[in-house]
Amino acid sequence: MASKAPSSTLAEFMKEQKTKYLEAVKAGKGREWTVVMGNEAGDLDSLSSAIAYSWYATTVQQSATVALFRALRSDLHLRAENLHALELAGLDPSDPPVLCIDDIPSPSTPFPSNRFALVDHNHLHSDFTRDNSDPRVIAVVDHHADEGLYKDTADPRIVTVPTGSASSLVALLLEQNCPGRVPAELATLLLCSVLIDCNGLKVGGKAEEQDRAAAAFLAARSLLPSDASSLSPTDLHEDPAIRDLASVLSDKKASISHLDTRDLLRRDYKEYSMTPSWTKHQVVLVGLASVPLGLKELIARDAKFWSSAQQWMVDQNLSVLGILTSFHAAKELNKKGKPKHKRQQLFFVREGVPGLAEKLFTGLEGSAELKLKDKSAILPKGEEALVGVGVRAWKQGNVDATRKVTAPLVKKIIEVS
Repeated sequence: MASKAPSSTLAEFMKEQKTKYLEAVKAGKGREWTVVMGNEAGDLDSLSSAIAYSWYATTVQQSATVALFRALRSDLHLRAENLHALELAGLDPSDPPVLCIDDIPSPSTPFPSNRFALVDHNHLHSDFTRDNSDPRVIAVVDHHADEGLYKDTADPRIVTVPTGSASSLVALLLEQNCPGRVPAELATLLLCSVLIDCNGLKVGGKAEEQDRAAAAFLAARSLLPSDASSLSPTDLHEDPAIRDLASVLSDKKASISHLDTRDLLRRDYKEYSMTPSWTKHQVVLVGLASVPLGLKELIARDAKFWSSAQQWMVDQNLSVLGILTSFHAAKELNKKGKPKHKRQQLFFVREGVPGLAEKLFTGLEGSAELKLKDKSAILPKGEEALVGVGVRAWKQGNVDATRKVTAPLVKKIIEVS
């Protein structure tokens, strides 16, 4: 089948697809489209891989496809690194032509489309299946633990673990099917995602072989003024342009001084439905927020921290809120003389599900993967103590254990053990 010629720029392509999709929804024809989306955390990996797969499905597979950002348009400002990457890819960071969840006309229940492509996750959220007849996942490209779903409907179905970035897997799909047609803006966007997910491709970091291969493919086609084509994938991190871009993206990601507690909680947030093994009928919602600050600094920067965290639980109807911090301690140096990387965890459990707090706290403290150590000194005491909610705080001994480790552990504690 002949491929459709793409719009001349990535910005024009995205604007065109967004406009056509919204027109189709307004005309009651949203089910003729495939919606491709990342997970709800809204990070650059989810955003760029969704945009890239929608470009691939539209221009190569000739399928009416649009990328969806699973957050409000007002949430775009929460991640400065996203806006910077979009700008490098030729999009206006003040008003990027990204389809956001609140762009879809209300009421949107059931969701106006029933065909989905999932990137950076592999389980379709109930928001898109509720009251929606015959919802179908027709593609999956992901680097998280495989939940084993959609094996009969998804093509391609690529779930590769470990991989540092889902964008790497999408890039390799492009290399396999249309290597000469990838727009430079799209290659640049995907490259930004791979670099930020894989710590600049540094040796000993999160980058796997497929991440380095994808980065080499993207760098040679990107707008980056690099000499990447002369370097092997394993040496790509030594290219000055690659190093500079990775450094800028890292700085942008750490730019959070303008965000309050609520913003920080929703900036990198994922939510899970779980059924406690000892109740069998009561579903609980668990929210896990990743925050790039230590608990001491996070609490000190906002006099209303504790009330803001509890209000977020109420707003989201959460039984459990976990705040997973990742930061560098400026006053503590590692063997290389650089600030030491640390992780901490703060968990809230609301009353209402008998035994939930005790079960979860005991399970987390006993985890050989996390290696948690008590940090209760930061918790409010006396008259400031929280009412109606159990709270625990820990230092995390295993600094390599991200939310990808904590989330399935919490699920196992609640649903299995």
